[in-house]
Amino acid sequence: MIFVAMLVLALVLMTPLALAFFIAGRRAMAGRREAALGLHKAQLVELERDAADGRIGAAEYKAARLEVERRLLAADAFTEPALDGNACLLLIGTAVMIPVMAFVLYLPGSTPNVPSEPHAAWVAHQEEVNSRLIGVITALRMRLASEDPNSLDASQGEAYLAEALSEQAGTITPEALSYFQQSLANAPAGASWRALDEERIGQAQAARQ
Repeated sequence: MIFVAMLVLALVLMTPLALAFFIAGRRAMAGRREAALGLHKAQLVELERDAADGRIGAAEYKAARLEVERRLLAADAFTEPALDGNACLLLIGTAVMIPVMAFVLYLPGSTPNVPSEPHAAWVAHQEEVNSRLIGVITALRMRLASEDPNSLDASQGEAYLAEALSEQAGTITPEALSYFQQSLANAPAGASWRALDEERIGQAQAARQ
């Protein structure tokens, strides 16, 4: 029932447009010749008004009037087939088909159904990801406990631990920021993780502002 109501509403909304096409097709439509003649005649009237008001000189008025009259004669000699409104039915048909085709797209089975991911599967996936992060974080903490805090390995491990903590929390936590700063302090100039430390510290500072 709701689909029928939608179709009727769409047709009602398009009715004014279809009527406008129908009425326009029945009216006498001015062609290029009539439009050009009307334009040039209006230009002559405007030139006479400007000349009478003194806005243009006599020489300019004569030259402009001569040019407009030349265009007027050229437009008067122009012939073209009369507009008979043959496209009226096509326009009306188009106005009707637009809501009909739009309605068809909403019919059951007209569009492919893409099933959404079940919530239970999404929760299971998130739990699996979080479990892996916990394992990585635990392993890194154990590794750092046995490393020299000022060593190269400790600097690299601190960067990876800080990144894992940030991913788990969804933001750069104070603990993660502390590890990034410690890692940067001991990271050599060419260390591959130095750029990560600098980027994350900059993001944390920008978030505070």
